[in-house]
Amino acid sequence: MDKIMKFITDFFPPTLESLFWMLLKIAIIIAVIMIVMEILKALKVLDWLNKVLFHFTKHLGITPQASTPLLVGILLGITYGAGAILASYTNKEMTKKDVVLVGVFLCLCHAIIEDTLLFASIGAIGWLLVIVRFTVASIVTGLINLLYHPKEKTDVQTAAPVAGPVGLAEK
Repeated sequence: MDKIMKFITDFFPPTLESLFWMLLKIAIIIAVIMIVMEILKALKVLDWLNKVLFHFTKHLGITPQASTPLLVGILLGITYGAGAILASYTNKEMTKKDVVLVGVFLCLCHAIIEDTLLFASIGAIGWLLVIVRFTVASIVTGLINLLYHPKEKTDVQTAAPVAGPVGLAEK
């Protein structure tokens, strides 16, 4: 019983202190990122970044309308990115292929600023992390774009082909 108590008193206080400081770092990083994002949005810097991003993403098969949700996901994370994708798709601003390509890219490269800062705070090499994630996401998304050819469906009433990707349910 003494060994258990010694373990508890030796292990838990430093662990809890370390956990507290790590959570505080995370909270500060996220708060700063959210404030900066709001400032960038107000200054229209995000619109400019969206245009810059499209010059790169057009080679991956991502349309200009889909680069906005992609930018949101890259900067803010996959949850915000998914929300932006759903909003854009619901408003018919994105095709199903856009949804697939942006989803693939964000699965591999989301919250690039937040994750980089968090990993750098525990010793990772930030710039290397960004380059590797962006490169891998670009290669995989480019390959998916080359291999993904949506089958056309025929509209029964008009007998005209209607584009729609394989595997995604129609609304």
